Parts: sequence; structure tokens; C-alpha cells
Amino acid sequence: MYLTIAVIVSGCASYKAKYADKTSPRTIQTNKELVHSFYLIGDAGNAEMGQTTPTLKYFQEKLAKATKNATTIFLGDNIYPYGIPSKKHKDRALAKHRLQTQIDALQDFKGKTIFIPGNHDWYNGVDGLKRQEKMVEKALGKNSFLPEGGCGLDKVKINDDLTLILIDSRWFILNGVKKPKLNENAILKTGNVLIKSYLVCSKKTGIKML
Repeated sequence: MYLTIAVIVSGCASYKAKYADKTSPRTIQTNKELVHSFYLIGDAGNAEMGQTTPTLKYFQEKLAKATKNATTIFLGDNIYPYGIPSKKHKDRALAKHRLQTQIDALQDFKGKTIFIPGNHDWYNGVDGLKRQEKMVEKALGKNSFLPEGGCGLDKVKINDDLTLILIDSRWFILNGVKKPKLNENAILKTGNVLIKSYLVCSKKTGIKML
């Protein structure tokens, strides 16, 4: 009996990757009007110099067909391996290229775009984060990189019935006392800097911390 069970369990195990069949996409039947669409992509910042990636090419094709009632969110790790370094760093040009490939994928997109940082984007600290924010906003406009200034949380009104709350989990994980520059916008020098910075961010965004 035990031998039979062991054989069945072993036979069910699989270590091969499973992929969806692109030739037979699933369709959802509904009689309701589609109010808004979200397009999500993460870990997209790893293109080689002078090239883009197959994933971004496919993503760009889908975005070109979207209506203006759509939002694209780049979910972080926009620049591997460690965000945008300083101007003199040997990898500066590659880092900028990796971000630019994602911006270029939006050229035919009619909706709104938001970039949020991931842990790799934080590896050059707040300065590196602000360099990325500056580059994104120069190309896409104000509030296209959120939460602003590495604050940790922000909110975006999509329409009258829908509000998007953005939380940068890396900001919450980092220790504000050991990394005081993380919370320099709060201008708080004493006590628990990180907790006080939470309050500043919640006041700015209107989001109350629990």
C-alpha cells in the first residue's frame, strides 16, 4: 500500500516549466462594460546595451492596442543590477539604456504610466532613486514615478470610483535610523525617524497608517 502511494506521488511531480498556449488565448464572457485596464510588468530592466528584450517587444504590442482608459505600472527592478549609479560610474550608460528601453515601449500607449521602485532600484540609495525618478518624469511627466522621492506610499485617483494605493515595501523594510538620508524629506532628527516619516508620508498622501 505504501509503495503504491509513493509511486503515485512521484509520478505526479514535474520539474519542467509550464507555459500558456499563446495560440489559444482565454476569453472572459461578460455583458459588463470594461471601465479601466491595468497592464503590469516587473523586472524589465535587464536589456543588453543597444538592444531591448522580447518581453518588452511583446508588451509594447499589447500597449499599442490599449485605449486611453488604461494604466501601465512598471512594478520595480527597473534597472538591474543596482539602479542608476553616479555620472562617472562605468555602468551609468547601461543603466540609463535599460530604463530607456522601457520608456520606449510606451511610445504608442495612450493611457497613464507609473514606475515604482524595487529593491534593485534602491541599491544606489535615495540619490540613485531620485536619478531614476528624474529620468522617468522628464520623459513621461510629473507623477509618473511613485511614491515620490522614495517616501514609501502614495495614491493615484484613476477615476471617480477607483483609487490606486502604491506602497514601496523596500522603504518600509529599510531602517530609517541607520539610514537617515532615507527620510531626509521628513526633516526629523530625533526619536524613531522611520515611524515619524510614516506620519509625514500619510499626511502628504492622506493615507492613514494602521
